Amino acid sequence: MRLCLLCCALRLSGCTGPGENQSVAVPHSVPGGLLMKCIGCTGTLPPNEGPLSEACLAEARGRDCTNGRIEAIAEILIPTGPR
Repeated sequence: MRLCLLCCALRLSGCTGPGENQSVAVPHSVPGGLLMKCIGCTGTLPPNEGPLSEACLAEARGRDCTNGRIEAIAEILIPTGPR
């Protein structure tokens, strides 16, 4: 049995040479605009309802911007798109 295992290991290692069948990772090019920050709500806590609603809208716009950029980067890195 030991001889059989040794022969199998030798056969498997003899199938490829040192420079054959090497996989190479290809770098992806992501545009610089997708890597920039999206600005949401900045500053201190608003004192009343008017500025608070504006801050909530700014935060929502910033999150939508970020999610769109993440989906675009996912489409570049994974050809089938976001999962």
